[in-house]
Amino acid sequence: MKMNNRIFAAIFLFLFTSLTVQAQLKDKTGITNIKANLEVLASDEFEGREATTHGEKLASLFIASELEKYGVKPYGDNGTYFQNFDLLSSGYEMDSKIALLNNLDSISDFFLGDDFIKLSRGLADSSFSKQSTGIVFAGYGLTQKEYNYDDYANIDVKGKTVLILSGEPPREKAASPSVMQMNLFNTDAKVKLAREKGAVGILIIVDERLKSFWGRIKEFGTQPSISIILKEPQEVIKNIPAFTVGEKFVEKILAGEKYSYEKLTEMLKAKEPIQSFEIKKKLKYDVKPFSKVVSARNVIGLIEGTDPVLKNEFVVISAHYDHLGTRGGIVSNGADDDGSGTVAVLESMRMLSVERKNKRSILAVFNTGEEKGLLGSRYATDNGNFMKDVVVDINMDMVGRENIDSLHCIGSNKLSTEFGNLVKEVNSETVKYNLNYKYDDPNDPNRFYSRSDHYNFARKGIPVVFFFDDMRADYHRPTDDVDKINFEKILKTALLSSNIALKVANLDHKLVVDKKPEEEQPRQRSR
Repeated sequence: MKMNNRIFAAIFLFLFTSLTVQAQLKDKTGITNIKANLEVLASDEFEGREATTHGEKLASLFIASELEKYGVKPYGDNGTYFQNFDLLSSGYEMDSKIALLNNLDSISDFFLGDDFIKLSRGLADSSFSKQSTGIVFAGYGLTQKEYNYDDYANIDVKGKTVLILSGEPPREKAASPSVMQMNLFNTDAKVKLAREKGAVGILIIVDERLKSFWGRIKEFGTQPSISIILKEPQEVIKNIPAFTVGEKFVEKILAGEKYSYEKLTEMLKAKEPIQSFEIKKKLKYDVKPFSKVVSARNVIGLIEGTDPVLKNEFVVISAHYDHLGTRGGIVSNGADDDGSGTVAVLESMRMLSVERKNKRSILAVFNTGEEKGLLGSRYATDNGNFMKDVVVDINMDMVGRENIDSLHCIGSNKLSTEFGNLVKEVNSETVKYNLNYKYDDPNDPNRFYSRSDHYNFARKGIPVVFFFDDMRADYHRPTDDVDKINFEKILKTALLSSNIALKVANLDHKLVVDKKPEEEQPRQRSR
C-alpha cells in the first residue's frame, strides 16, 4: 500500500523532532544519572535545601555544575547560572511570651513554641508587641449574612484580644463549599475581620486535628516567614498579633469563665451552638518581632534554539529545588518533594542538549522558595528578561513515587486547548502514562493548580502543565528519602516532558491561548 505523502512527512517530522523513548528507557544511562544526582541533592549534607540557607546554596552550585557538564549554557545574572534576589525574613524572637493576668496579678507566662505559635505570614506591628488587653471569646470569629450568622453580633472587641475556634460552625444542610466559600473560613480572613472589628490581637484555639501534631507544627510555627520584598509602595496595614494557642494556654484562659475548655470541647463534639462572651482575665504581650533581608537564588540554564528567529522564544521546563530544611537536628531531605522534579529537569536538559533538535530555545528554571509560597517562581516571572517571550512552562513537582504507569496531569487545558491536546498526543506517542486529570476540577479543595511554580506562569497567561505523583505517605516528613524513589518513573516523566518541550519548540506557530487565566491566590502547601 502506498503511504500518503503527508502522513509520511508527519511521521518523519515526529521521529526527527522527538527523543527515542524505548531506547532511552532501555539505556541505563538516564537512570544512573538520575539516581546519582538525587542521592547527592537529597543527602544530609545538603541540609534539606531550605530557601535562603547554606543548604540552598550548596544545591544551587551542584545543579549549576551538572548543567555545565551537559553543555547547557548559563542564563542567570552576569553570565552565571544564578538569578539572585533578596527576600524578607520575619518572625518572633524565641523569648517572646504572653502573660495571663487576673486582676493585674500574673497567673502564668506562656511561651512561643511551647504554648503558642504564629499562624500566618503576617508579623505584628511593633506598636502591638507590648500591649495589655482584655479578652473576648468570639466563637468561630465569623460574620456570614447569607447564613444569618454573626459571632460579633453582641460583643465589643475594640481594643481587645479575640479568642476564637478554627474552622466553621456545623450546619444541617451545608452544601459542598466552593473554593470561594472555603476562603471565608481561612485564618487570614478571620484575622482581617477581627482587625476590622477593632481587635488588637487574635488567638485561635488549636483544633482536634492539630493537637497530636503540636510538637511537629511548633517547629514550623516558630520559624521565620520568608516573603517577597515589594518594590511598589503598599498600603500600610498595622498587623495585630495572631497566634494559634495550645491546650494548656486555652485551659488557663477559660478556667472559671462561662465555658471551661472541657465544657467547650464537649459542646463542639455535640455540635451545640456556641455563644460569644467577655472573659474576665487580661493578657499582657511581650512578643518581639524582627525582620531582616536575606538572599536567595534560582538556577537557570539555556539550550539555544537552532532557528535564527524562533530561538528568541522560550520553552521553560521547571521544578523547585528547595525543601523544608532541618528542624531539631532532623534533616528533611525531600527526595520526592522536589528532588525528583529537580533531577527530572536535569535529565531532560541532558537529553535535549545531546540531541540539539529544538528550533526555539529551551530554558531550565530551578526555582527556590516554592515551599515558602512560590517565591522563586514569583520573582522569576516578574523579573526575568525572558518572560515576554515564554511560550509554555512544563513543571515537575513530585514525580518519583506512586504507580509507575500513572501520573497526575494538571492545568494543561486551562489556558490552551491546543496545548492540552498536544500533551495527550505526546504522551500517547511516547511513555503512555495513564494521565489523571481529576485535579483540574476548579472546585477541587486541594487547589493543586495554584500550589506549585507553574501557577506564576499561568497567571501571566502562559500555557502550563504540572506533572505530580500525589505522594502522601511521606509528604513534608523527614521520611521522604531516596530509598523510596522509583527512578524509572522519574526517567519516564523526564522523557515525557522533554518530548513535549521539543514538540512545542518546533511548532511553526505559538500555542493558541483561547482561555483566560483563572483567578486563584497561590498558597503555601499545607504542612
